[in-house]
Amino acid sequence: MVVETHLRVRYSETDRMGIVYHGNYIVWFEIGRTEYCRAAGMPYRTMEDAGVLILVTSVACTFRRSARYDDAMTVRARMTELSARGCAFGYEILGSDGTLYADGETRHV
Repeated sequence: MVVETHLRVRYSETDRMGIVYHGNYIVWFEIGRTEYCRAAGMPYRTMEDAGVLILVTSVACTFRRSARYDDAMTVRARMTELSARGCAFGYEILGSDGTLYADGETRHV
C-alpha cells in the first residue's frame, strides 16, 4: 500500500533563499508515516495507547531537487519491511508534476 499526503511548502520551512531547509524533508517523512499508519487502520494514538511505540533508529534522505516556498508537494509513504523486531518505511517527495525532489527511508524498532 502506498499512501499519498499533499502539502504546500510554508514560508517557515524555507531558508533566506526561499529554498526548503533540508531538515523539513524528515518532518515530511513523519507526516507521510503518520498518514500511512492512519490509512492502515492503526493511527499513532491508537498504537501508543496500546503501548506500541515505533522508535526511529535511522533516517536516510537523498535530496534531488530544491523545493521552494508555496510549491505543492506530495509525500508518498509505504512500509518496506515488517518483522518481529521492527519495521521500515520508504518515502518519496514529489512536486505537483511528479518530479522527484527527495527520497529516503526510516527504520524503527
